[in-house]
Amino acid sequence: MNIASILGEASILVPHDVTVVDQLAALTEINRDFFNVVKIPKQARFSTVASQNEYTLASDIRQKNIDLVMVGMFRYRSLDSEAVTPFQNAYTFDDIEHKLTLWPAPYDTLEGFLRYHRIGTSNFTSDNLGAVPDAPEEYHWSYVLALAAYLANTQDDAIKAANYEAQYKAMWNVAAQNYSGAVST
Repeated sequence: MNIASILGEASILVPHDVTVVDQLAALTEINRDFFNVVKIPKQARFSTVASQNEYTLASDIRQKNIDLVMVGMFRYRSLDSEAVTPFQNAYTFDDIEHKLTLWPAPYDTLEGFLRYHRIGTSNFTSDNLGAVPDAPEEYHWSYVLALAAYLANTQDDAIKAANYEAQYKAMWNVAAQNYSGAVST
């Protein structure tokens, strides 16, 4: 589903007078919230250089979403969220610069591997109503329900809002269970 069809379907479920701009802002937040609940694994690979400890990675990687860093056959632990002893390999990740820093620096040219969870990066605007959400297609209907819940709240219809909210959250919980423990590229 594209954004225009999501807006249209939600408007059928909940008649309203909310502007398209406000609906698009709500959809952008719904898109981000989806990935806070549903942790879809993704992988990044990088090549290390002997004695170099900083590597710039993709802009969709966030520190809080990294769950595994390996260089060669050595695992690196997060200095931000794990207890690291002086003789263990460690890393930090800067969300602003998108830099991964490894301690100690690799001793040779090796293959680096990072597993993380996807995030919603799209900002929906009225210029591109043909855009699609960042979530997999099978979960696009949940965006209709989430937007319908938002619209019902704006119309002071708490019963309808609670109903749609329960439906989309149930879909997201199933999606989260489907992706738990899974790894995709």
